[in-house]
Amino acid sequence: MKKIFVLTLIAFMAISSAFPQTIEDVWMNLRNKSVGKARKAIDVVMVGNENNADAWLMKGNTYLQVYQQDAERIAKDPTYVSRTPDAIVIANEAFYKAITLDSKIEPRTGMLDPISGQALCAEPIYNMGEKAMNNKDYDNAIKYFELAARDFKLAKQNTNAAITSYQVATLYKTKGDKDNYAKALKEVVKLGYPGAEPYLDLYDFYKEENDTVNCGKILKTALKSVPADKQADIESYELEYFAMTGQMDKLNSTCDALVEKYATSAPVLAMIANHLVNASEYEKAEGVIKKGLAIDENNANLNFQMASRYFFEAIVNQDQQDALMKSKEGSYSERAEKINELKAAQKPMLEAAHEWSEKVYKLNPNDAQNNVMLSQIKAKLLLPIPEELKAKVDSYRQ
Repeated sequence: MKKIFVLTLIAFMAISSAFPQTIEDVWMNLRNKSVGKARKAIDVVMVGNENNADAWLMKGNTYLQVYQQDAERIAKDPTYVSRTPDAIVIANEAFYKAITLDSKIEPRTGMLDPISGQALCAEPIYNMGEKAMNNKDYDNAIKYFELAARDFKLAKQNTNAAITSYQVATLYKTKGDKDNYAKALKEVVKLGYPGAEPYLDLYDFYKEENDTVNCGKILKTALKSVPADKQADIESYELEYFAMTGQMDKLNSTCDALVEKYATSAPVLAMIANHLVNASEYEKAEGVIKKGLAIDENNANLNFQMASRYFFEAIVNQDQQDALMKSKEGSYSERAEKINELKAAQKPMLEAAHEWSEKVYKLNPNDAQNNVMLSQIKAKLLLPIPEELKAKVDSYRQ
């Protein structure tokens, strides 16, 4: 009798398993928290339903619950190993497929619509991207970040999408893929990244390509898109742009406006002075530096800018001397007299540069730029170069 019962039970199970699985079966299993049964059923259901949006939506819901169930188990037992480690990716792709087949598809009771489903997938997939990036698995990191960015965009979370797309851009840069790097940066800008970094990265890209037109355009976009309290770096690039394109009137007028705007910020005043020094506007740079030093006399960058202001003016003076020596205009004695006048004017410039550069050295003895400049100034003034300074400068050449 017992044997007959077992045989009957087996036969019943065989007959039951022979019935085709339906989307309703998957739905009921999920409603009953039978996630394992739902997964087996949806895998069967998908055969022949590759163009059925309802089936893909149910698959997304199923594999999302598989992922969530595994996550709960891992939280309780960190040694637990999931049999479906890519469940969240499967779920994500299923939700996306559903919405591409039917943008207006509605979920069954208790299930998620495709946008909500993808929104829930975004963060776990982003975390997978970070893990891959930390392991220097850049190809998979890009894949996961791109999936997460797509999810954030569909959920209209553009800030998160922009931040994630910026991760993609930095990875393409790391890989040396210039075309995809630029493409990703443009996407970040399009999404309205909340900081200056991607705009300036794109500016640097255009500058490297000698595309000054797009350099100007991206700076205008940045100034419109980035909050006012985060624009200082953009304004710094704008000064460089004016100098690069020979727009000296705009450089000077913009510097005047920025000095007024950032009158109490020593670091920003140092930045403005740097651009003026680079543009050979030495006297104007000195005025800005003095305003900054009145705020913070021990700001190393401001002191460095003052040293640079005199040092580079001395270099211009030297260039004039060299040009006169090669020139054939006027008599030899006339040229010699002018050269001596230039030399006489150059010495106090170098002495002033030395004084300020020495101060920078005391404030920050590891400033490589200042150390190199200081050693050059000492050499021009025929002053001894301390062994410590010489060792530092020598180390930069290695």
